[in-house]
Amino acid sequence: MGDAAQILLAEDQASVAAPVVSWLVEAGHRVRWVREMRELRQAMEDDPPDLLLLDTTLDTDGLEYFQAVRFAPEHPRAGVIILTPPGDVRTKERAQQLGAAAVMAKPLDGDALVAVVGDLLSMI
Repeated sequence: MGDAAQILLAEDQASVAAPVVSWLVEAGHRVRWVREMRELRQAMEDDPPDLLLLDTTLDTDGLEYFQAVRFAPEHPRAGVIILTPPGDVRTKERAQQLGAAAVMAKPLDGDALVAVVGDLLSMI
């Protein structure tokens, strides 16, 4: 395997982000964590990631951002995993319709997340 994959995590809650960063770093990935939309836009511009994990409840609508970026040049090669609040079926369906690579509800399961990330990255 070559270089570690660059993963961008856009999540405003430290209690959610901290374990995600740990799981992914442990799995051998490089992870950059941003907490708000302004930082996310900057990070996507400065250093487009291989994969984006996007919380739908950032300081603005994460799905709207995904919709805007999905056909843009900076769209991550392995896609976007949308993170939804527990039980939010409407957001999950909308994310799937928009073409999210995966949709995962919080609280996240570490093993499942690492497996999905690995599958998506293996396709690039």
